[in-house]
Amino acid sequence: MTDLIKIFPEYEDVFHDDIENHKKYFLPICSINLKIINPSEDQWLHIISVKEIYDGCVGENKPEYHTEYTKADMFGFDVIDGKYKFDADWNYFSVHTEISPEDYGNKYSDLEIEYNMNEAMYQLKKEYYQKQNKLYDKDNDRPGLMVDDIRRLERLRQLTVENLEKDNYSEYLEERLQKKVFGIFDELNTAALPLEETHFGGDNLIEKPYKKDNKVMDYIGCLEGYDFQNASADLLYLFYDKELKKAVICLEYT
Repeated sequence: MTDLIKIFPEYEDVFHDDIENHKKYFLPICSINLKIINPSEDQWLHIISVKEIYDGCVGENKPEYHTEYTKADMFGFDVIDGKYKFDADWNYFSVHTEISPEDYGNKYSDLEIEYNMNEAMYQLKKEYYQKQNKLYDKDNDRPGLMVDDIRRLERLRQLTVENLEKDNYSEYLEERLQKKVFGIFDELNTAALPLEETHFGGDNLIEKPYKKDNKVMDYIGCLEGYDFQNASADLLYLFYDKELKKAVICLEYT
């Protein structure tokens, strides 16, 4: 893996300040230095996801906390010394309930359970990557994780990297990862094309980040979210504007 890409980076290497709140809501997926696209651009950016993905659009019920670059399924960040600062109020999010094992008997919403499922799956796949030096590429057929109550969280938390290593081999999933750019990106816009001229094109994005000239921000690349958490968007898009010093993540469902 090139030293210009870091998979599963640490929170302290991704976020500029207020690490505690950024850790409540976000999942750092990867960091990328723009030198990989343009050798003259020594700028670190980050693709991140969110923990509360489950049903509907993230933030759709909190329009009063939207900003120009943080809306439904779109998250804006100020880029400060190569790190991110969320550009909206934390009340934009709907949940940050951490469910402890001793509280499994309590009642929780599906969103609260999925928030914890996403955190648990992220940590499990991060540990797998750190041990195997590749993303998880086996057949994760576990019906027990698909039930409709808190048992799915309890069962997920019982899994270890060793459990994943014993999963059935999947030729399809192995080939799928091999086709990815640097083993992680579904697309990396090395030609610096406008979004609409790229392979994925963002046709299903409900929001896109526009600059002051009404053009879409520079599109950097996209990757599949399910490699990193339990419930996810199909694709996470990264946009960047050098003049505004803004990075934007958009979620797409296909």
